[in-house]
Amino acid sequence: MLRLHHAPVACSLASRFALAEAGLEHEVAIVRTSRGEQNTEAYRRINPRGQVPALETDEGVLTESSAILPFIADLAPAKALFPPCGTFARAKAQAWLSFLSSGLHAAIAAVMFPAPNDTDEVRAARLAKLTAKFQDVDAHLAGRDHLLERLSVCDLYLLVFALWRAAPALAGQLPALPNLDRFQQTLLARPALAAIVGDEMRMRMEG
Repeated sequence: MLRLHHAPVACSLASRFALAEAGLEHEVAIVRTSRGEQNTEAYRRINPRGQVPALETDEGVLTESSAILPFIADLAPAKALFPPCGTFARAKAQAWLSFLSSGLHAAIAAVMFPAPNDTDEVRAARLAKLTAKFQDVDAHLAGRDHLLERLSVCDLYLLVFALWRAAPALAGQLPALPNLDRFQQTLLARPALAAIVGDEMRMRMEG
């Protein structure tokens, strides 16, 4: 049995999306990071880094979204949520995961969680960097429904960051991104994803 350790609306939401789309039997263990549960001794035994996601498998614990998402996809090859091993298409998909993780996610975090001593100039520069990365994604999505040729775990990862645009720290700070908006609406029209987002928002409101 797969067991995903996940914090509501955190980046680990991509792994929850992937497990649902892959149709894999699994459990979701909620880690309330707002209450510091990621720092408990019990959770540190699962992931010593104290972060989500962490995926418990029969072979051990796997961490980091860029590793977990392809792993989930490979467990359900018929769903074709990630290109086959040894192909150029897979390398391109991995490049997107790397960009989303080390590029877009890092840029969002820098804007959403600024340091207390950050100057206005530093904050403006970080917002400009984030805007450029979102615009890069928006341009890529012009005339297409997915980052790759079809639905993949890359899209599920991007959907998390698209949803984060509604966070108080980002609301009203970004320019129009019509292709990303359309992408988000298309994915949320999938019943499984819509149901998960509704559950996530409920948990987030409950704290």
